[in-house]
Amino acid sequence: MADKMTTYERIEAAYRMEIPDRVPVTPIVCYMIPYLAGMSVKEMFTEPEKHVQAFIDFKDLIGDNCEPNLIVLDHLSMLGRSGWDQVTLDWRIYDQFPPAGNVPNLYEKSIIEDYDEVFERGFATILFNRKLENNVWKRSLEDFLYYQYEFRERWAKAWRHFVDVTGVPLLKGGRACHPLDLLQYYRGIFNLTQDLYERPEQVKQFCDWVYEYEAFHAMDIAMTMGAGEVPGAEVIFFVNGGPPGMSRSIYDEFYWPYAKKMIDIWVNRGFKVWNHWDNDHTPFLETIKTITDGIPKGKIVMDFEKTDMKKAKEVLGRTVCIAGNVPSALLVYGSPEEVDACCKQLIEDCAEGGGFILEAECEVPWNSKPENIRAIIDAAKKYNPYQ
Repeated sequence: MADKMTTYERIEAAYRMEIPDRVPVTPIVCYMIPYLAGMSVKEMFTEPEKHVQAFIDFKDLIGDNCEPNLIVLDHLSMLGRSGWDQVTLDWRIYDQFPPAGNVPNLYEKSIIEDYDEVFERGFATILFNRKLENNVWKRSLEDFLYYQYEFRERWAKAWRHFVDVTGVPLLKGGRACHPLDLLQYYRGIFNLTQDLYERPEQVKQFCDWVYEYEAFHAMDIAMTMGAGEVPGAEVIFFVNGGPPGMSRSIYDEFYWPYAKKMIDIWVNRGFKVWNHWDNDHTPFLETIKTITDGIPKGKIVMDFEKTDMKKAKEVLGRTVCIAGNVPSALLVYGSPEEVDACCKQLIEDCAEGGGFILEAECEVPWNSKPENIRAIIDAAKKYNPYQ
């Protein structure tokens, strides 16, 4: 049966918990497509025109919206954001995909050692830390300015071209991290876990210090990407998860309040929010149910990685749209038939009444089988509960 809605209309219906013509489907294939196109990792991050052409060429693997790989603009950094963190972390970029190279990864080290020094001196403590090995001292002023301003304009222009050519909206326009996620990188997971119990007031002080900065930076990027003009660019991609295995008390005291504050900032300023929440949030679904308190409904998607989707549907119901979560391992090692069966179950568990988007677990691994991604897209059309 032919689609009766555009891809953007279908996604919008899901946000509003309305009944679309079929289940929307949005596998995040940000690494897989450059790999299939024969690009190097370095090209993927530094040549937006070539990057976008690969997504045009592999449009059949995209679905109803497209992740414009905005980690290229703002991944975990505070200055000069361009795919890998060139300033505040040892964020490593490789020339090639495995086995010759690797996808970008982080070499963890404790950058913040004294919270009080950060509060006194500001970002300089993080930006110019002697422990960093990212060659920040070798970069020219022109290089900093290019990646802070010119490069993101170039990136936005390339993705505007993608939308014009394909008619597929962007998944997001801006990207932000929860303060605890930032602290995982600046302190290290072990140190942060210890801090939550031994120096909780300083952790809170850091969260209070940084959450508005992170929220407003994401809106700035979204405006550059075309919020209000380019379909999907009005969405803030809120990367969350927090330290793995959080207790209820930690979640309620350190995680949820700042997540809610940031979401309120975006929605009250006219943006939508795609909450890309890793780890297992099943124990906290009753809290998440309050996510729309005080703001208009239909502005939020909860994109879950490890959360029990059937339980999420039961608890969140008509409160908020949920998205998820075909396992990554299945996409790499499984068969199309196994992926199809998984998608069928997710649709049966979550699609009734609308408010569901069929998605992969986090992002699609770079080495997933293309036929498995097509199986996800085909399943959304094959198992249509809205006919």
